[in-house]
Formats: sequence, structure tokens, C-alpha cells
Amino acid sequence: MSDFKKKGTVKNGFKTLVNAIEQLSGQHFDFDSVDNSDLDIREIRRREAIEASKEIAQRRSENHRNFINSVYESHRVNPEYTFDRIQKDQFNNQAVITAQGFCASSSLADQLDSDPQLFLLQGNPGTGKTVLSNCIANYFLNKLWKDVEICSYQEIKRCRTPSSTDTTVDVEEKSTKWERLSTVDLLIIDSLCQNNEKITPYDKQVIPDLLRTRRARGLPLVITTTVVPNSLHGMLGDEIFESLKEYNVMGAALFGNSRRSPISFAGANLI
Repeated sequence: MSDFKKKGTVKNGFKTLVNAIEQLSGQHFDFDSVDNSDLDIREIRRREAIEASKEIAQRRSENHRNFINSVYESHRVNPEYTFDRIQKDQFNNQAVITAQGFCASSSLADQLDSDPQLFLLQGNPGTGKTVLSNCIANYFLNKLWKDVEICSYQEIKRCRTPSSTDTTVDVEEKSTKWERLSTVDLLIIDSLCQNNEKITPYDKQVIPDLLRTRRARGLPLVITTTVVPNSLHGMLGDEIFESLKEYNVMGAALFGNSRRSPISFAGANLI
């Protein structure tokens, strides 16, 4: 090999660079004496992977915390109502236990490949249906890292009720809302058949549509109502009632009088 080719090699260029550095620094570098026996590339990569996973987990946790804060700021869920804080007594103890069982079952539903869970909660006005629903919502948000939507049936109905005054924006907003109700991780319908109002023929089309859509996607559901269990079939009708049976239903009831503070008027409490 010619001297020209030798000078053009990488090894020869590196030596030239080292010689130049030695002349400028006044020091000699003996690379042949460097001990590389302790250098473990696999160990270095393992440590780098651990550090990277920690950073990813931290970012994921921060993003989720920001998401939960946005839910609370929208007032969709009350952060004060949790299973740790709820006051249990003889009137709600069994319902709280069943609600916790619903949360645990829902967290395992993907692994068990079973029908989605439906928690059906009955109670008179003021007995704590909304409070217990929020406890479930907070569990899904903070423990299961799932998205939650709490709404009334009237909100659901508005999404599916066309109007002659609807603009293009209105139609799009209704469609977007309906899509969210159909796909959110957990949907809580609060106070179905409020004031014991019967479901209309139109309602009997809307509710089964929502139930079947979520059932097909394996998504859990919570429904609260004031209707007593024995009257539920008659109030909802055959189609809705049969659609409920397609879920793995867990039922519970809240007993007792209203837990809300009474209204005081002229020194007396109004009942």
C-alpha cells in the first residue's frame, strides 16, 4: 500500500490528531494502556433504559394529574366525594360496598373477557345517589386512570333530539356529545326517570341505542334512579329493560330519609 493511501486511513488520521494535541498540550497520551475491562455496554444501556422509563412514567403521571384537574375545574365530578371520605351507616353501608365491588370488577373486566358492568343504584331523593356516583367517578379517575362523564337523562335526550332551529354548529355539537357518551370509559346517568316520570316512546328508542352501543364496546355504566326495583320494568318498558340484562348488573339501594340539610323557615324545619 502506498504512503498516500496510508495517510488517508482513519487510523492514521486519528494518530495525526493525537500528535497535534500532544504538541499543543505538552502531554503524552498512551491509549494502549487504557483498561476497558470494566466497561459493560449492556449495563450502561440497562441503566439508561431505567432512567428513561422513570422519566416517561413521571411525564405520564403529570399529564394524568393535569387531566384530572381539568375534570374538576369543569365541575363534572366533585373531588370531595370519595370512598375514603363518605360517611357510612346502616342506610347506605351495603350500597357503598356494592359500589366498591363494581369498581373492582370493572378494573378486571378486560382480563376476564366478560360482559361490561352496570351498577344500578336506587334511592329516594336526597339519600346520596349523586354522592355515591361521584365516589365511583373519583375511583375511576384516580385509581383506574379512566375518563368519566356524569350527566342527566335530559342531557342525553338533547343530543338525539333534532330541532328545526338547529344550526350546523348545533348539529355538530350534538353529534360530538353523543359520541362522547357512547365512548367515554365510564358513563354515569344520574336520576333516570326523575320524579317517577315514565319513559316516552321516543325515549325508548334513545336509551336502548346508547345501551347497545356501549355494550358492544365493553364499556361500564352507572344508572341512578328513584324508581323502586319492582316498578322499574314497568317504568322503562320491555326494550330498555331487556337491554339492561345484556350487562353484568349489580344492584343496590339507599335507604332512609334525605341526608340534605333541612330548610328552616320561621324557626321550623320544612319537610
